[in-house]
Amino acid sequence: MIIEDGTGTGRKAKVTTSQMLQTDAVTVSREHYINHVNGEAFNIVFVQAPTAGDDCIFYFENSSDDDSIIEGVTLAVSGACEVYVQLNDVGTRNAAVDLVPANLNASGSKIGDGVFEQGADLDGGAATLAGGYEIERYVFYAATNSSHFNFEQDVMIQKNRTLTIWCSAIVTVNATLVYNQDPGEG
Repeated sequence: MIIEDGTGTGRKAKVTTSQMLQTDAVTVSREHYINHVNGEAFNIVFVQAPTAGDDCIFYFENSSDDDSIIEGVTLAVSGACEVYVQLNDVGTRNAAVDLVPANLNASGSKIGDGVFEQGADLDGGAATLAGGYEIERYVFYAATNSSHFNFEQDVMIQKNRTLTIWCSAIVTVNATLVYNQDPGEG
């Protein structure tokens, strides 16, 4: 049997004696493809201490039509605390400082499409930030060096949806959030 490429070039594909199409392929992870081909893989680095227990210290809102795929977070803390991640908190933030995601493709010129903020008490003062639900909690019994925490299921943030990070005690949190903008193609 001859299988032609269908574009009129006359190229043919080989079929083995077991009736299988012979191929030579390279397989890469979705994350690698998005970074290499689209240049839309990012890290957001921040250092923040809350002013009191259970304060929101990080805010991420996707404003892209493409889903933001959160791969994981690297954390180090200066003392005992619990750091937790929530989805879908909405409202205004108190004393927010803008963050700029770092593009992980050295020749990439794209910037993260969203609102990225840190602050000591994003949910305090006149802020109305609330309404989300917890998806992950990291418990630290003392100060720790950096450890990476992979989300076992990638966290999907659709347009206008949010991810927030909270801390239960007045300690310094060093963090790197790893994510990409997935165009859903390829």
